[in-house]
Amino acid sequence: MSQSTQTRLSGLDVLRNGSMLMVVLLHVSGVGGLLAALPAGSLRWWALWGLEALCSCAVNCYGLLSGYLGVGHRHPLSRLGSLWLQAAFYSAALTVLFGLLDPGSLRVRDMIAPFFPVLNGTYWYFSAYFALFLLMPFLDSALTALSPASAKRLVLALIAVFSLADFISPEEIFSTRGGYSVAWLAVLYLLGGCLRLHPPARLPRPWLLLAGYVGFSLLALVGKTFGVSQPGTFFKWGILLSYTSPLILLAALCLFLALYRLPPLPAPIARVVSFCAPLSFGVYLLHAHPLVWSHLLAGRTAFLAQFSTPLCLAGALAVGLAIFAVGIGVDYVRSLIFRAGGHIIGRLRADRSTPVN
Repeated sequence: MSQSTQTRLSGLDVLRNGSMLMVVLLHVSGVGGLLAALPAGSLRWWALWGLEALCSCAVNCYGLLSGYLGVGHRHPLSRLGSLWLQAAFYSAALTVLFGLLDPGSLRVRDMIAPFFPVLNGTYWYFSAYFALFLLMPFLDSALTALSPASAKRLVLALIAVFSLADFISPEEIFSTRGGYSVAWLAVLYLLGGCLRLHPPARLPRPWLLLAGYVGFSLLALVGKTFGVSQPGTFFKWGILLSYTSPLILLAALCLFLALYRLPPLPAPIARVVSFCAPLSFGVYLLHAHPLVWSHLLAGRTAFLAQFSTPLCLAGALAVGLAIFAVGIGVDYVRSLIFRAGGHIIGRLRADRSTPVN
């Protein structure tokens, strides 16, 4: 593997880990109740909502990564089966754990859901990604047939139709459910695929791209905060921090392109990053389970609002990092279990295929 390719993949691994950490921070502040407990307009309010804005592009970054890394590669159903098993494992294990600790907390639906993680919508992102995975070969065929000029037109059309139009129209004319849908993930996949097959000839310096990420994110926060108070305005200011927001999409593109060109990391850091990257999806499956949300996360971080701004920020970051670290550790154990199970199944198959003398 060339040095440039290794550097690019290292930067994208940083983005994958960082995006998942941002997802966790969104849930810590939102589901945890911290944002709702902050005095409106206070310094703490602006600081924590600023963090919220900087994290709002997390899902978009993940979607861009799926297209960038997926286009031009095979999409075997065995990979989809592995993802399904991973989701089912977490869903079943957490349901059993909560059933043992608090039997009265489970409904019949909770006991059935682990066997149908896609149809039950236990994890919205996984359900949407499951459908997207089945569409990937067809999306790839469309992407590889595009000329550079056609790819540019596609990028502009996708942004205009599914992001800009949603902001300037009083109605949701091209429904993406605020980004919580397979349609929006498909848009992100196509954008990421275009970046891979037809990368920009010239890009601003990485620090300028990072400044763009911060600037677009904070501009979205300011626009939402002050825009919603303007009566009779045509624009939907309230969606500026949503996944489909034009500013949040631009922030994601800036962050993606900045980390795509990340300089080589020191060897110890690079090893940690590459170790965590394939396990990061397990962080989502662990902490976003409905039972974890309702019993362990909902309302648990509201108490941080009583502290000073630095301590409030530090507390939110500490909780997010702790959840991320625990998720990585749990998914590493899960990967060892799956690996051992794979070896056992492989041996059983080998024994059955061995002729008996």
